[in-house]
Amino acid sequence: MNIRYRDCKKQETELYDEIWGLSEELDRLSKEGKDTTDTIQRFGEVLEEFFLFRQQEGKTR
Repeated sequence: MNIRYRDCKKQETELYDEIWGLSEELDRLSKEGKDTTDTIQRFGEVLEEFFLFRQQEGKTR
């Protein structure tokens, strides 16, 4: 396995983990009736980063 592939997989895993964590946080805050504005904003930023990552990954294949 080459280094570039491992780096891409690591970054992809980190993004998935961050998306999962924010999803869990959003669910928890929503159930508690708390403000979710900050979490939704962070969630959108991470999703945008993920989409850019996937787009860039697709160009290199």
